[in-house]
Amino acid sequence: MKLNLAWIPNSLTLGNMLLGFISLVFSSMGSISNSQPFFFAGILILGAALFDGLDGPTARALKVTSRLGGELDSLADCVAFGVAPGFLAYKAFFSGMNVAFVGYEFDVGVAIAAIFPLCAAYRLARFNVSHEPDSFSGLPSPAAGIIVALVPVFFPVMAFRFGWKKIALIIAFIVTAFLMVSTIRFSKPQTTIAKYFSGIRIVLLILFFIAVIVVFRKWSIFIFIGIYIVSGFVSFIIQFIQDRRY
Repeated sequence: MKLNLAWIPNSLTLGNMLLGFISLVFSSMGSISNSQPFFFAGILILGAALFDGLDGPTARALKVTSRLGGELDSLADCVAFGVAPGFLAYKAFFSGMNVAFVGYEFDVGVAIAAIFPLCAAYRLARFNVSHEPDSFSGLPSPAAGIIVALVPVFFPVMAFRFGWKKIALIIAFIVTAFLMVSTIRFSKPQTTIAKYFSGIRIVLLILFFIAVIVVFRKWSIFIFIGIYIVSGFVSFIIQFIQDRRY
């Protein structure tokens, strides 16, 4: 009897969703006076990204890829990189933005935070319908979720509760959300590295990563993600110019 090993990658996928759910629980316990739960909520989203990065390669290595696994992965990603980051952002940064309207007060922060899971859900559904083997259409939801998760992990929550930093965070949050549903092409890092880097180039790339981490420390992950996002815009501009020339 052939042993079905599909449970291994599926367990990793469910672990991704579980960490996203626990992140929601931690976010619900946080407040302005007690911001530590927000730190752990962000860490859990990063952990979910690790599980998400392992389930696909594990399924391919074991030759147990399936449509069920793909659908399960999208559902898990929606929770871990859509709902969890959106709720974390609301509780940590956007709650209490009350605006009076026709005698009632509405928390605008809810509307801002809701943009993230809505965009993540649409992006994942679009990916399930159609996607390219060597690129992503729109910023991948794990990358977007990681961006939000890193803020309370690396910086004090109170720094973004008021003033220009809060405005900048709101703008960055909305831009990140809409990048997910954009049609900008983002390369798959593993495909790009395999295609363009080998031998000495791999060594130089690793040395570059190490140098950035040593010099910029906690900012290094934002620099790497920023380079990735900029590469998508550059690719979009080049393609736009080429389409207009011919």
